[in-house]
Amino acid sequence: MKTLFITSVCDYCGKTLVALGLGKKLQAEGFKVGYMKSLGRYATTVNEKLIDSDAALMCDVFQLNDPLEYISPAIMTQDNLAQAYDGVDLKLADKIAKAHQEISKDKDFVIVGGAGRFSEGKLLGASAIDMIPILNAHAIIVTNCEREIFVDDILVVKDILGDRVAGVVINQVEFPKLDYIERRVVPFLTKAGVNVLGLLLTDSILMSVTIRELVETLGAEVLCCEDRLDDLVEKFSVGAMNVEGAVKYFRKVRSKAVITGGDRADIQLAALQTDTKCLILTGNLYPNDIIIARAEEQGIPVLLVQKDTITVVQQVEDIMTSLRIRDHRKIDRAIQIIDERMDFPLLYNHLGIEK
Repeated sequence: MKTLFITSVCDYCGKTLVALGLGKKLQAEGFKVGYMKSLGRYATTVNEKLIDSDAALMCDVFQLNDPLEYISPAIMTQDNLAQAYDGVDLKLADKIAKAHQEISKDKDFVIVGGAGRFSEGKLLGASAIDMIPILNAHAIIVTNCEREIFVDDILVVKDILGDRVAGVVINQVEFPKLDYIERRVVPFLTKAGVNVLGLLLTDSILMSVTIRELVETLGAEVLCCEDRLDDLVEKFSVGAMNVEGAVKYFRKVRSKAVITGGDRADIQLAALQTDTKCLILTGNLYPNDIIIARAEEQGIPVLLVQKDTITVVQQVEDIMTSLRIRDHRKIDRAIQIIDERMDFPLLYNHLGIEK
């Protein structure tokens, strides 16, 4: 039995993506796969039990039958953080190790999802640094290349874990950077003893958000087209210019949400002439009937929020930079990307598996 611990050196850089695709690929190749979230961060309720939301997702996608208390044995809360500051030993590492022991029975692979970054949970004695040796796991590091020095973080993890590092997956690679990473970064990491298991290009579907998620996060009122709330938004644009400039600008951006003041009917009409998925009107100012009629005709939801434009832009930016894979279209796309772009022979060779 092999344990693969999915960890990362940055926030929201693709651990769930890798875990989903990896697990489904292993299942497709005939392996018995288990999953557990070592230390959860976002709780949800399943069958009246509180478990991590990633664990709930994996239960569904992988069709797991293990007890929920083993799949999600520990969740980070304000209470246990406070206890840790007071010097209380919560023995979370022991609890996680016990859950792993139970899940490992009759499995070929157990995929373990880490908390956030590599060091997160150290205060509780349950970080990736703590758990990877305890679980005798092989680590897959997930990163992106937004920062120029992202390789430094990988090398630090390699120094700490040594041969336990199975490899790295570099996610969210913008196409212009791909050639540089393939020519410079990959050979360097390979020479440093770090397998590059995958280079994943930025994907429009994975980087999108549903209109429904925007409604829930912004606390918006839906003025029309409630049946289109599951449409995906890939980008957002701010309408704060003259009409002529707005039309030119909006035409360059597809599948977008347009954020503008509720009193800017000219900008709203300009947005409706282009590939717009929804209008987000700020300032709690209702649009006129012409806007609503045109939006209904084109099937474009209009959302009304009380906050000002700057605040809404900041909130939407936060949403777009902390995307989570939940929509079935994202799940299917994640599985496809890992199947196509991850070097499974290289992984199997590191693990000593013939396949």
